[in-house]
Amino acid sequence: MRNVRPLPEGISISKELIFSVGIILLGLLLGFLAKAMDNYHIIGEIGTRLSMWVFSATLIAAFSRHPITAAINVMLFFLAMLTSYYTYGQIVEGFFPKAYFMGWLVVSFLSPMAGFIVWFSKGNGILGLISAALPIALIFAENYPALYTHKTALAIGLGFGLTLCMMLPTTLKQKTIVFVLSIVLAFFIDRLTLISLLPW
Repeated sequence: MRNVRPLPEGISISKELIFSVGIILLGLLLGFLAKAMDNYHIIGEIGTRLSMWVFSATLIAAFSRHPITAAINVMLFFLAMLTSYYTYGQIVEGFFPKAYFMGWLVVSFLSPMAGFIVWFSKGNGILGLISAALPIALIFAENYPALYTHKTALAIGLGFGLTLCMMLPTTLKQKTIVFVLSIVLAFFIDRLTLISLLPW
């Protein structure tokens, strides 16, 4: 793994705690906004789709200092987002879909594995390229219908994926490989209907 992305020689616990607190606050804010804007057509649709959360979690993981902290931060982000999202729904709208909440809670507790893997997306070699392509492929698989439906929310979702293509790999060659690999993986994700396994 060190050949993919070198581990930092030292980590400041205080800085990591500050960063993690910031991640929690971000999750609380985005969860609140996503639920509060639920009734606004385009913004509400973006907030309830998978792409925004994959995009956010990918950036959190990739720019964390260590794969372990990436795993922790991604889980904290999702737990904070779920807390504010469903708390708002319960208090303001009097609605709490327990089955959906429990399903996404399971996803949140599984997310550290994804965060650990995605940390290597800014690394080198085939493992680095695959780590970068996986979240992008998930975003492409959800939003490719934008190419023929021309829905704004789906187009923005594709924009999230393209943005990750530009931000994660370092060189133009890596960006190109990741883009092509993401399309191939997105095809298989779509054909196998893997997204339908999530607790929608």
